[in-house]
Amino acid sequence: MKLLFITTITAFVHRHVFLMAGIALIILAAIGGYCGWQHYQYRQSAQFAFLKFKEALQPANLEELLARVDFNALSMPLAKAAAQHYPFIKKGSHQVAHLNDSIQTALYKQSRMKEEPPKDQLDAITRLLTPFYVLPQDFLTQLSSSLSLQEIDANTALLSATVRHYLLDKIFPLHLRMERTHDGWRIRGLDNATELVAQFRAAQEERMKGQRQLLIDKNTKTRQRMEQTLPIKECIAQPGMLSDGKTLLLVVSVEAKNMGKAIVNNFNLSTSIEGSNGQQILHRYLNAVAPTMPQQPLRHSWTIEMDGTSQESKSLLAAAPLICKAAWQTLGLSSGEVLHIAEVPEPVEELQ
Repeated sequence: MKLLFITTITAFVHRHVFLMAGIALIILAAIGGYCGWQHYQYRQSAQFAFLKFKEALQPANLEELLARVDFNALSMPLAKAAAQHYPFIKKGSHQVAHLNDSIQTALYKQSRMKEEPPKDQLDAITRLLTPFYVLPQDFLTQLSSSLSLQEIDANTALLSATVRHYLLDKIFPLHLRMERTHDGWRIRGLDNATELVAQFRAAQEERMKGQRQLLIDKNTKTRQRMEQTLPIKECIAQPGMLSDGKTLLLVVSVEAKNMGKAIVNNFNLSTSIEGSNGQQILHRYLNAVAPTMPQQPLRHSWTIEMDGTSQESKSLLAAAPLICKAAWQTLGLSSGEVLHIAEVPEPVEELQ
């Protein structure tokens, strides 16, 4: 019975072998076509474009990035926002265009350099003292590792990422807009450009204030050392008019004592001469070379010659007795160390 069944089937196959082969080929072609169509559709999808863009970031593939990103559309919103928050950079009638070129140049240079994160975790003081840079050394690496995709509709997708700026110690969000174009999906905008530049500027201003505070703190410590090394006991200012009636001599005398372990070789004294009402009339920096041994007292005088007919001279004579307020600006020690009070300017712009 079984032998008869097998014989029947075999005969059927022999008679219809070409038909069955044709049917099999049609099925295979249909499956292949479907798979091919599915693959084609996938290559046209936002997901495929997202993965290709991500691959092009690390390591940087400039040719692929140019195919996936409209850099002019991406950088222009940044340039417009930068012109508002950094009006002093490349100022002029073509400021936005020049900023746009600078942003694209910076991105191009970033794609050509070998990226690496800082080797060590930077402390607050090191961050403030390190020369400033706009893009982190591993900008593209951070962008690639944090990138995510959200499809908004059939023609728009949002790519989100975060980038940490080591010197500002801040994490900045990036919202890239990807659109379907006749050339396929391309990144054509930075939706949070305005907010991003504002956040960056605020963080940078905090950094500049921190740098200024470092100088203030250093001056405070230096001032304390100066006062401990050569404390001022007395400062006296005495004006006097010469017999010609045209020349005023102001004698400023200071008394101090070296309480340190090193010889004080030279010094610069900041003196403010005030009237009895506390209003400043004159300010002078007075310097001298007068080696003073440890535990040795210092007595030194300066004579300032002034035009006796000037308003300052008249004010000094009228305000007597004068109040002399003095503080060391610089002390040069025999150890080679120089204690100096630095001028504290307003926050200095690092981006010019």
